[in-house]
Amino acid sequence: MANRLKPLPHAVWQAEQARIVLAAARRVDWRRMSPKEQVNYLFSVQGPLPVIDAHFGEDSALAQFYRHCAHEKTWEQRDRCAALLRGLAAKRSTLLWRPELAPALAAVADFQRHRCRELADWQPRSRNPFRQLESLVRHLFDQYGDVPAWIINSWTAGRLHDGLNIADLTVHLGRGGALRTFHRLPVKLTRKVEHHLRLAPAGYTFLQALRYAQLAARELPQWLGPVLDSRLGRCLERDDEFWLRVVEFFAAAPMVDPYQLGPVCDWIHRKRSVGIGDEPAQPGFSLKGRSMQSVLEQTAKWHRQLAKAAHRQPDNEPAHSTTWEPLPVQDFAGGSKCKVRITQLLSYWDLIDEGRALRHCVASYLGACQRGRSGIFSLTLDGSRALTLEVQANRTVVQARGLLNRRLNEEELGWVQRWATDNRLLIPKHLFG
Repeated sequence: MANRLKPLPHAVWQAEQARIVLAAARRVDWRRMSPKEQVNYLFSVQGPLPVIDAHFGEDSALAQFYRHCAHEKTWEQRDRCAALLRGLAAKRSTLLWRPELAPALAAVADFQRHRCRELADWQPRSRNPFRQLESLVRHLFDQYGDVPAWIINSWTAGRLHDGLNIADLTVHLGRGGALRTFHRLPVKLTRKVEHHLRLAPAGYTFLQALRYAQLAARELPQWLGPVLDSRLGRCLERDDEFWLRVVEFFAAAPMVDPYQLGPVCDWIHRKRSVGIGDEPAQPGFSLKGRSMQSVLEQTAKWHRQLAKAAHRQPDNEPAHSTTWEPLPVQDFAGGSKCKVRITQLLSYWDLIDEGRALRHCVASYLGACQRGRSGIFSLTLDGSRALTLEVQANRTVVQARGLLNRRLNEEELGWVQRWATDNRLLIPKHLFG
């Protein structure tokens, strides 16, 4: 008797509610409704996400639209989203059939009060939902038609928080504002850099577009690939000008492999932030007075030290058994004559072992893996380590390094592309093209 009066745990209660809702959903087949009726039905239901997922189907379009347009939203926000989706339904827009575009439409609704034109005046000219989204964003927010293509493309690529708020930046530029006056830029822009930033190719992230502009302003566009292949293509440091001077240092040196920039930047970062060997960190370290030959020699020496590091664990080192949650990217298996495996590394010991085998500093990515910013994958051919891959949380492959930091070859590129296609990962052309 006492057990029957005992309150149910919250998880059990949610499961019970999900079963009840699922039974009701069988009686109400929303898939047979018109788009407008589906939108009205979407905003008529309420409940925790497990219940909603059970009701609509976890991967369905309506479940994702509820997650981004209705869940934990104020009534005012829900009304704005509902009005937008009803307007799109009235125009029979294909945007409503793509669940991955739900975050972008929620952002459109949030910023619609800053529109320069009315939704009623917009007409989709294509059945492609991604082109429709670009057209909708330009119609609502781009008053003069000059918002850069890479910014508009960020809406369709799911990069609305790509180092800065893309929706906020779109509204600012759409009203005729200057890029350099945007109040949330992480770096100051000169007029020359701003000019080139507007000309960056479509498909670039903010950081890639910024590097494109900075190098174009310095008349070093041929260095874009090596720069994006280094840590400069993955993060924006507070002392960004110092790192750009490192690029200029390389560009001024004759007959140097541009792709040595990445290993050298790793060595400099280690020297400035942690220190190498027993020496303390040198935050003020610079390349002034140094020759390219000495820099390359010291970088190579550091990588050899990493490869020959003793197997004993220093007292101040993290435990070799340290693990972390994997990125949601599946491993890969393929090949007939030559067995190919691409496997995510999930422990500090795995990183150390990978770095020793290929003589590079992948073990330094421990922090990035623990924070979920990056995932490290190992490509093996017939059981032999061949390549280390870094995938960032935004599902972009940003690095591929082999023995002694060599770049990947054509055979490896083919396997990486198959794995990336299976997992819907982005491979930037400047890195692997």
